[in-house]
Amino acid sequence: MRRRDMYTIAAALWSGQADAAPALTADQWRREAHSAPPYRKPRGFRNGFDGNHMNQVMVVDRSPAIRVKLEMAGKPQAAQLPDGTIVVAGFIEPPVHKESRCTLQYSRDSGKTFGEPVVLAMEGRSNGFRCLRDGALLLGHGGSRQGISRSADGGKTWTTFEIPQNIVPGDQDLRLGECHGPIELADGTLLVHLARTVGKYEWAAYVIRSRDGGRTWGDPTRVPTETDSDEISYAALPSGRIVGITRSSAAIIKRDRLEDIVPGGREAPFGSEAGDAAYSFFSTDGGRTWAKPKPTGLGVLQAAGAYPLPLRDGRMLLLYGNRIFPYGTQAAGSRDGGLTWDLDHPIILSWHSWSAYCGHPRSVQLRDGTILTGYYTHRIDTEGDGAADTARNAPTPRHNREDTGEVVRWRVPDNWPPPRRA
Repeated sequence: MRRRDMYTIAAALWSGQADAAPALTADQWRREAHSAPPYRKPRGFRNGFDGNHMNQVMVVDRSPAIRVKLEMAGKPQAAQLPDGTIVVAGFIEPPVHKESRCTLQYSRDSGKTFGEPVVLAMEGRSNGFRCLRDGALLLGHGGSRQGISRSADGGKTWTTFEIPQNIVPGDQDLRLGECHGPIELADGTLLVHLARTVGKYEWAAYVIRSRDGGRTWGDPTRVPTETDSDEISYAALPSGRIVGITRSSAAIIKRDRLEDIVPGGREAPFGSEAGDAAYSFFSTDGGRTWAKPKPTGLGVLQAAGAYPLPLRDGRMLLLYGNRIFPYGTQAAGSRDGGLTWDLDHPIILSWHSWSAYCGHPRSVQLRDGTILTGYYTHRIDTEGDGAADTARNAPTPRHNREDTGEVVRWRVPDNWPPPRRA
């Protein structure tokens, strides 16, 4: 054999080209991974694996953002005034603070820094915050009574509409829930979620309306979530269609036989947050009638708050608290008004929560097109060096101490989500 031929054979063996099988295509590899045996998860619930598909890896692109840790702002939510000022609503509560009250804080540099928190007279947690087209602020809140307060001067003074106990049938608790807040339809009608407790981990859900800019509320309509949901957020699209995103219990999984449709659905428990997942439904007549809720594709415990946000360019975001690994908040995108969601290309907005005490990523698109997302996350402060994992023996986190409110300002990538393949 000639020396040149020997060198050629040796080079082929070294590079792995001799008798090498053809490389798998992306479709072939997807089918092979799909047919592989499932990963054996640990027993129990709320361990980070619930609803998590483990036969996959994540391919990550990093993008710049501006992130701020806030003070006295439990589960924060932002709005932008007509002059560009950003206002963030949150809450304080015992045991970290003496009283349970809503708070506000302002930024006049596009969310880079915030002023000192202002403690409002409204008691309870903040439950939805919006700036209307006329510049009025609306803030939902719930303590001993549920109310929606309105400010026409940027949050300096407020008037409150207390929601009557007889606004919907029943005599148990009413709740606005930790939702996105009122939406504004083309004719100026405002629409917001309201739920009545009807049993253990069961609620009857409604929308109520305002036709005077949020000063008074009534005219309820029951929505088709059976008794599964106490948190529903809505979005109004330019077409007139209303999108509802509901955080629903495992009852819908069992009732509609979705065990193999909703990731983690087969093991989802009744009567607990550990069975919650996100579903979508629609109305084309101003919220009078609704389509039946359908799975978004997100798994169990990927609905620690789930919120739709239409963008001005026609795309749409679904922001959700991710109470499976990696703990934090994420966003999925849609190019068809929320009919389908691209769950293969999520944007991971926060990934640094020490536990599943995290989520509720309520967001606003600012005038410059960027997104400002408020959320909460579990942080642990330790002195010096220590064990690699101190969280398992840590106390339950408390809002505005171990559970901290944060905001992140970010830009939606131009070509995201990528167009579907033909």
